[in-house]
Amino acid sequence: MKIEAASEQHLSVYRRYFQACRDEDFEYYRGLPCDADGWLHKVVQHADGEALPDGWVPCQTWFLLSDDGEIAGAARLREGETAVIQDVIGHIGFEVLPQWRGNGYGRVLLQYVQAMAPPPACGNWVLVCDADNQASVRTIEACGGQRLEDMPQPDGRVLRRYSLASLGLMQ
Repeated sequence: MKIEAASEQHLSVYRRYFQACRDEDFEYYRGLPCDADGWLHKVVQHADGEALPDGWVPCQTWFLLSDDGEIAGAARLREGETAVIQDVIGHIGFEVLPQWRGNGYGRVLLQYVQAMAPPPACGNWVLVCDADNQASVRTIEACGGQRLEDMPQPDGRVLRRYSLASLGLMQ
């Protein structure tokens, strides 16, 4: 396994990954057009701070690649501060496809971001997950996430906020 920044060179494998994430109904992929090619192009632009929709901040994406080059999971780092980041989506998001789960790959992705990315201006990153998503809860806590609060939502879900420190050099 290896981790690489998302780029246009991943297009052929990203098409399968994109569809698998949509089939799993991963929240990040909800509402996106059925255009993996176009979305990967935007992901690369967003990492450079280009073509950002209103209210968005630059967002770096990394792919966890299997030995045969398939994308097993992804991590995203939102580089900025907004109320939506602080209260709804967090600075860091990650997912692992079901066939790759149970191997600690979510933790690998999260620790990679912790080690490689500069810490945010506010000090620690905020991560948000569904409180009933035990895999995410365990992953975030295994990486040192400190629970901040549970936030009941109008639809009955409960979002859990965490604070997570950088493992890299502090800037």
